[in-house]
Amino acid sequence: MAIPVLIDADVGVDDAVAICLATSSAAIEVTAVVGVGGSVPLDQVMVNIERVLGALHLDAMPRVGRGLDQSSSDLKDRRDLFGDDGLGNFDGPSRGKVTSVGFLDAYAQAADAAGGELNILTSGPLTNLAAAITIAPDLRRSIKQVYVCGGAVWAKGNVSNSVEFNFYRDPQAAAVVLSSGLPVTVVPLDVTGLVCLDQSHVAHLAASDRLTGQVAAQILEYSLDLSAEPAAGKTFAHGAVAAGAMIWPELFMGTRMRLDITTVGSESGRTRPRLGGDKSQHVSLLTAVNSVDFIENLLESLCQEAFIV
Repeated sequence: MAIPVLIDADVGVDDAVAICLATSSAAIEVTAVVGVGGSVPLDQVMVNIERVLGALHLDAMPRVGRGLDQSSSDLKDRRDLFGDDGLGNFDGPSRGKVTSVGFLDAYAQAADAAGGELNILTSGPLTNLAAAITIAPDLRRSIKQVYVCGGAVWAKGNVSNSVEFNFYRDPQAAAVVLSSGLPVTVVPLDVTGLVCLDQSHVAHLAASDRLTGQVAAQILEYSLDLSAEPAAGKTFAHGAVAAGAMIWPELFMGTRMRLDITTVGSESGRTRPRLGGDKSQHVSLLTAVNSVDFIENLLESLCQEAFIV
């Protein structure tokens, strides 16, 4: 049976590829996509959700929820890496306007439909999820697993040497979720940074006869031309790695520990590992991935080819 999944994302390039991967996988049923501010402002995020879902021409459209943006106006975004629209200036066809509901309604409806077995993938700031479990604490009982794409534990951050973008945008929310006692699996930069796509991978996707491959290729193309993160001709797909951790857990290794989030000061958003302590505060932390097999699976799933490692 397919895993019911709500995706909560700020829908930049890597989040869009995560949506493509999740909707192409027989292991996952994407029941809802909820937007959160981050890579681009929230209004643009909602446009991006509409464009990606519309371009994929899905048989069953997920619920769409409009979430929250962070309150500070001086936070960095990711338009320098993802383009003005956050999608690499994606010009793919859309099927028209998608009706959205409030994020709390989207969470509640997805939880009810999942019958207490809801899985959540966050590939943006944790603003929505932190608010949802605070405002509607009964929601916790319906959540089976949360996969969080965020944090830099031992790896270098992508905002500063010690801080990763998603936790930088809302460190207080990250602290709430990671200390909530929910079954959380953190997929940090330490792991997502081990999966690097290059021009040959994007060409493979572009040659696919499947929309999930074609759309992912169009969106990734922009990042290949940049000289940053990680280099010209290469790109990361952080959110897609987190989605892959749900689909192919056997390709990952991890441990359990407490992760403390710095919420104030110049290192706000920093992730600090802590051994021992109250085990109810521990989360599952992924620490390694078989990147060769992961990329093979990613390409084959997006192109809907037969062989999966």
